[in-house]
Amino acid sequence: MQITIRVTGLLTEYFPAGKGILPVELSQPATIQEILEQIKVNPELVMTVVVNGQRRELSYIPQEGEEVVLISPLAGG
Repeated sequence: MQITIRVTGLLTEYFPAGKGILPVELSQPATIQEILEQIKVNPELVMTVVVNGQRRELSYIPQEGEEVVLISPLAGG
């Protein structure tokens, strides 16, 4: 099962070459929280999760082919 993770802001530092997009292959269904642990992203850096245009919780289990957008808190001043 494959999903796509797309990130914004500070989270792009966790992704290859700062692209902010990562296809993730899952051997079994997993919550977004579990997926974050698998790809080594601190869940505390995620302010909002959006899946197919709808806001979701970290307990949401994405389905095959869904795009999960992780939005980090705004920084700066």
